[in-house]
Amino acid sequence: MMGTSIPLPLLRAFQTAQPHIRVIQGYGLTETSPMITLVEPAKAEAKMGSIGRAVPGVEVKIVDESGKELGDDEPGEIITRGPHVMKGYFRRPEATAERVRGGWLYTGDVGKRGADGYYYHLGRRDDMIITGGLNVYPAEVENLIYTYPGVQETVVFAIPDAKRGQVIGAAVVPRPGAAVNEKELLTFLRANLANFKVPDRIVVRDALPRTSSGKTIRDAETLLAN
Repeated sequence: MMGTSIPLPLLRAFQTAQPHIRVIQGYGLTETSPMITLVEPAKAEAKMGSIGRAVPGVEVKIVDESGKELGDDEPGEIITRGPHVMKGYFRRPEATAERVRGGWLYTGDVGKRGADGYYYHLGRRDDMIITGGLNVYPAEVENLIYTYPGVQETVVFAIPDAKRGQVIGAAVVPRPGAAVNEKELLTFLRANLANFKVPDRIVVRDALPRTSSGKTIRDAETLLAN
C-alpha cells in the first residue's frame, strides 16, 4: 500500500494484465520503519485484498475507541507494538504521547482481522462516515463502484447533514470514451449495498482533486463544486 487502500478490482485487473507477476499487499507507516503486515507471495491469489499477517517480531491488534481488543471481523483501529515503532516525533512530545500509548502505536487506520489471522485495511479513521449513528467505511463502497462498467476512478466522502449528521457522497471519473449514468449507478448500488451505505449523491467528474502528494481529496465542498 502506498498511502491509501488499493481497490480489489484494481488488484485483479493488474493481475489479469500481468499474469506473470504475483500481486501482494503489505501495510506500514513512516512511523513503523516501515512494515507491519505482509501477504506471503504463495498466498497472493488466495488472499488478494488482504494486507497480510503481522511480520515476524511485530504485534498487531484491532481495538475499539476505549482501547479494548476486538474479535474477528470486527472493525476497529489498527495498533501495533514492536521494535519497528518509532521512538517519537522530533521535539513533539505531545504528538508522540497521543500516538504512542503503553508502547502501542495507534495508527489512525481502521481495519479488521479474519479468523485466519489475515488483516484487511478499511481506510483512515478520519475518513469513516457516520450516518444516522451507523458507520460506513468508504473503501467498501468504493470497491463496489469500481466493479461498475465504465468507472476509472472514484472517491466516497461525507456530506454534512442536519438530520443524520452525515450522508454519503460519491464522485466518479469515467474511463476514456465511456459514460457513467448517475441514476443507473445508484440503482446498481442499491441492489448490492445495505440502504445506509448507498450514496445520497453521485457526481461525475473529469478528474478527482488531489493533494500535492497525490492523495485524493475527500472534501465534500471541493468534490461537489462545479
